[in-house]
Amino acid sequence: MLFKRVLEIAALALLAVAILMVLHTCGKSPSHNNISNITNPTQETLEQAPKQLSVNGSALTLTTYLWRDFMPMSPPDGKPMIAVATISTTDSTVFPATIKADRMWIINGDQVWNTEFTNENQPPTDSILIKKVARDGPKWGPGVDVTVVVRLVDGQGETMLLKAENQPIHRTD
Repeated sequence: MLFKRVLEIAALALLAVAILMVLHTCGKSPSHNNISNITNPTQETLEQAPKQLSVNGSALTLTTYLWRDFMPMSPPDGKPMIAVATISTTDSTVFPATIKADRMWIINGDQVWNTEFTNENQPPTDSILIKKVARDGPKWGPGVDVTVVVRLVDGQGETMLLKAENQPIHRTD
């Protein structure tokens, strides 16, 4: 009789754990845009990335500065594109320390530049943002608007995409 009661309690405990796991999975915020192991997404996936994410209670957005160098010491057709991506909180909360940006895609029509960020330190102006740099891009523009998508990775290895549209490629003379 005691053995039967112990089995019933164990079965109820397992059922409770299973229900909690389902509820935890269902409770994941869809604004995270979690996609496991984003390494080579399609252009369609990149274009569907959100313009804002909610991560650990912080709303994140992406801004960029893209340019090509046409200074006199540059080649006649200019140097390859350089991109600075700034991911910041929109509500002035501290940028989540567990979030890292590691990859970027820049879309120009049907062409996509897929790159990792350099190891350059771009010190943030304050604690609400991170800045990342990518070099040796394509020789698009200047004067062309592109879409930029950044991959973010959280402390558990989950990946998210964040997008900025209509980003102009500038020129330095």
